[in-house]
Amino acid sequence: MILLLSPLFGSIADYAGNKKKFMRLFSYTGAISCAGLFFATGESMVLTGALFLVSSTCYSLGVVFYNAYLPEIAAPADYDSVSAKGFAWGYLGGLLALILCLVLIRFAEPLGFPRDSIASALPVRITFVLIGGWWWLFAAYAFKGLPPDSNTQPITRTIIAQSYVRIGTAFRQARGHRIIGLFLLAFFFYNMGVTTIMGMSSVFATKTLHLTTEHLIGVILALQVLAIAGSWLFVEVANRYNNIMAVRIALILWVVICGIGYSVQNLTQFYGMASLVGLVMGGTQALSRSAFATLIQGEQHEYATWFSVYDVLDKVGVVAGTFLFGWIEWLTGSMRASVATLSIFFITGLIILLSIKSPWKK
Repeated sequence: MILLLSPLFGSIADYAGNKKKFMRLFSYTGAISCAGLFFATGESMVLTGALFLVSSTCYSLGVVFYNAYLPEIAAPADYDSVSAKGFAWGYLGGLLALILCLVLIRFAEPLGFPRDSIASALPVRITFVLIGGWWWLFAAYAFKGLPPDSNTQPITRTIIAQSYVRIGTAFRQARGHRIIGLFLLAFFFYNMGVTTIMGMSSVFATKTLHLTTEHLIGVILALQVLAIAGSWLFVEVANRYNNIMAVRIALILWVVICGIGYSVQNLTQFYGMASLVGLVMGGTQALSRSAFATLIQGEQHEYATWFSVYDVLDKVGVVAGTFLFGWIEWLTGSMRASVATLSIFFITGLIILLSIKSPWKK
């Protein structure tokens, strides 16, 4: 759904000049559908699945427009630091929201919840309302500060019909622009590895290492903290060299992580690997976004379209990476082999990035 809708709305927003309106629509709709999961029960799986799909899709579509604001609200020299701040504050927000929900769930009885309500998962369902409210609150804060829409042309059938054509044009322009094309190709490969590791790490931990839920909660909390530090750490690397060089260094560390994942045997080793993942993932995400914003800064009126291309490659990578991860496990009978194979994506991305001669040396 995201793969199909992201190019459509990104292109429409650029053409009609109503990026903020779309971001507001998806943010508030996502927040409401998230809060609606309060009504999720084992007897309402259709409703639960629908609300989850709407919430997740709206979040991803909103992020397309959020990313596209970077070249508008920051000077090129500040892309790295502003992008890192975005991810750092985002991880901090995720950390605080998660702690709030965990406190509510773990200490439900001392907080006054009757035992029968705890048995019916009422505290867990309330956390969806809290997160929906959190989402709405901070989205509203952002909309007060973001620049207004530059133009608000009415959305016609012609504009909708031309949206995918414009995305196709953007892909062709990327192919004609050597550096942008190479970066997007590299991003596709290495981001496939990043998103797969982030999405499948908990499955790997429970299935291969037999970690408990308590251990996983501790890992997730630690990852949030380390991702904040990692975002800033890699900005310092980018300040010394450039953001492309910083991403190259991150990819080398991702290859190391894959090697550790293949051989990890116990909880201590897994915590060490997870710590390295936390440090690297924030920097990789922040500097990938800022590097791409730097490359497209001459396309002032098509930022949402270009970031839709960026998002399309991200989502294709999620689907392809997760499928390959499961397929390799099925072939070999080992999830360790799946982790080791992910190193191929990082190495491929690194080789492509090495062919880019950065035009923005520090």
